[in-house]
Amino acid sequence: MAEAKEKQGAHDQDRSDAKEGKPGEPGAAEALRAPATEERRGALRALVVLGSVAYTGALAVPAASFLAAPMGSGEKQGERWVRVGRLSDLPAGEPRRWQVIGDERDAFTLTRDQMLGSVWMVREGEQVRAMSATCPHLGCSVDLNADKQSFACPCHASRFALSGNAESGPSPRGMDPLAARVVDGWVEVNFKKFRQGIGERKEVGA
Repeated sequence: MAEAKEKQGAHDQDRSDAKEGKPGEPGAAEALRAPATEERRGALRALVVLGSVAYTGALAVPAASFLAAPMGSGEKQGERWVRVGRLSDLPAGEPRRWQVIGDERDAFTLTRDQMLGSVWMVREGEQVRAMSATCPHLGCSVDLNADKQSFACPCHASRFALSGNAESGPSPRGMDPLAARVVDGWVEVNFKKFRQGIGERKEVGA
């Protein structure tokens, strides 16, 4: 009888130890693992938050730089003055095609010294006149005719006067004029691009 009571007491003690979680027993191991698991979960959540913040910051910095980029000296909103050549290299009365090289910007990147297009320049004394070398019809390149007295589009036979006015062919309007100026002996052009295939002169992006 006494032996049975001792066995029953030992059994009850074992059950109590399992509930209390004495070291070395299964219940104790689970109790010890629980805080470690919570710590790992907390660390993972912190890493996810930090990664999200870093990614958002990486996107925001280029955009902020783009928005904060200052315009060139003397430029107004919507202007894009690009230096295209020296006035001394432009003979009076003889049209010259000059390339327009400048920076290309978007919301995230700035690419320097890109070919933006080309313009026809005509010198009139100390003043200059500029026209886009892109045909208003379908965007082909306008060339100077052999007589140097008119322009033509070799793709669809549009013809333009030296003034840029359309004379014949399918072009819906004359060559697109661009503002030009001379600054310290350098010719600068307010470069723009225009929509093609329409009679109205509308700037791209406007």
